[in-house]
Amino acid sequence: MWGREADLSRSYITRAFERYEELTGNTVNVVPYSPDQMEQAVIDELGRSDSELDLLLYFGGANLDAFHPDVNFYDFSEAQWVDDLTDMSINQAIYHGKVIGLPHWEASVSGTLYNKKLFHKLGITPPRTQEEFQEACRILKQNGITPLYLPCASPTMLLYQFPMDAAVNERGVMEALNDGNTGYQDIGEMYRIVKWYRAMAQNGYLGDNYLENSWDGMSAALESGEYAMMLCWDTWLYTDFEGNPSDFGLMPAFVGVPDQGTFEGPNLSLLLVNKNSAQVDASLDLISFMADPYNYNAAFEGIYTAPVFRQQMASISTPQYVEAAGWIEENYRNSIAWLNIKGFSQSDAACILKYMVSEDGCTARQCLTDMEMLRQQRISSYSEASAKKE
Repeated sequence: MWGREADLSRSYITRAFERYEELTGNTVNVVPYSPDQMEQAVIDELGRSDSELDLLLYFGGANLDAFHPDVNFYDFSEAQWVDDLTDMSINQAIYHGKVIGLPHWEASVSGTLYNKKLFHKLGITPPRTQEEFQEACRILKQNGITPLYLPCASPTMLLYQFPMDAAVNERGVMEALNDGNTGYQDIGEMYRIVKWYRAMAQNGYLGDNYLENSWDGMSAALESGEYAMMLCWDTWLYTDFEGNPSDFGLMPAFVGVPDQGTFEGPNLSLLLVNKNSAQVDASLDLISFMADPYNYNAAFEGIYTAPVFRQQMASISTPQYVEAAGWIEENYRNSIAWLNIKGFSQSDAACILKYMVSEDGCTARQCLTDMEMLRQQRISSYSEASAKKE
């Protein structure tokens, strides 16, 4: 089983593997990778005739394009467990009309985590508009608190897909992007998004050393009280945070658009089977085991998440979700940019970082043009690789 190190160490994943080993006598050999190494390692391994990659834990949708799922991954469309998936999870498991993997992940809601004690101390009401968010940032900075922790050393954590869900859900924008009739530089909302990042940096709302902020520093930053907010998902408080989750609430992500902010629905990791592996039968046995209600309820017992299976009864909603449920219902959007834009990659946020720090006249249009160029290069490389395999 290959996957990102942090993903493979999730408690419900390790519980499932341990239960499988205990009850069957079989062994799951976990092969962890860093996020930066993961994609290329999988691409290289899938191209080998003697590949040792049997199963992969990875996010679905357009994130899988580089791996040519139609050629490499098993089709589970006829599996009995498909009918047990919630509507949300089955939508994330489909690739080119086929159920490409088993969702076995926490279903989180993303937005902005905020320190309730700091907000109360400074008399800040959780903002409801982009303007109110900027005012909250001004008050925080004025009182010596850095408003937002943004892990800029890990460009994928700029999470620019949050506002994009709204931007590409209008007027057939998604279809135009995927048909090649529109680029990022042609979408007005995209200018507001990238300008938001630059303004946050220039106003000092990210702190002096924001370029050094990393994924590894997220927990310490929020626990310290030196930062008041962070773009993230509710379940992170229970899977990665080392402080007291009850100190934090969840409000929308205010990243330039839409005006009322947005909560993003979950992105689920899937368990995928390399259909060209020498151990397909063993891999399918593990998938069937993890899709059994007795086993996934044991794995998810006491885990903070919305259900991904219809018979998932042992997990519980986060207090943050319960507290903000009405607000979430008003401003909820499914994750569509991350899943459905051809060639989309969070790593393209490196162009936004360049624009944020540029002093040589780099414009928002140049930033978006560069991002679109990377997206088109990725689409072309996937198409060329697919043609060679066929």
